[in-house]
Amino acid sequence: MMETIMTLEKTRPLGPGEERTRQRRRNQIVFLVVAGVIGGVIGFGTGFFDEGQGNLFAGDWEKLKLPPALAAGLALLLLAGFLALPLYGFRMIDDYKREQNLVAFTGGCLGVLAGFPVWAVLHAGGFLPAPHAFGVFAIAYVSMFVSFLFARWRL
Repeated sequence: MMETIMTLEKTRPLGPGEERTRQRRRNQIVFLVVAGVIGGVIGFGTGFFDEGQGNLFAGDWEKLKLPPALAAGLALLLLAGFLALPLYGFRMIDDYKREQNLVAFTGGCLGVLAGFPVWAVLHAGGFLPAPHAFGVFAIAYVSMFVSFLFARWRL
């Protein structure tokens, strides 16, 4: 009996909703793979082809040296990964998830807009080390994560 049901399920044609759901899942997987490849190329290119002893995370910008063509290519990939892909991704989700993600993006922007000046003032007062790029990046991600959790549970 169970085998007959399984066979019927495999052979029956998919309805428009089921086919659309499968297509959406495939598109999301492709989107995540492309984003992962872009991130991997950026990380590999920065780490492997660094001609100095710099470190993106430690803020040793003076020591980080990349070939000009690679730097231009990585800049384009960074723009694609941090600007184009997220905006394109909003097309692939429903309205409810889109609203949650817009709240998260807004929270990240506000976190950086408020966090960097606060950090700079606290540094000037001797409370914190000098602001650096990875710290600002971390502020943005933590702010986005917290804003997303808020939106997820409250909206």
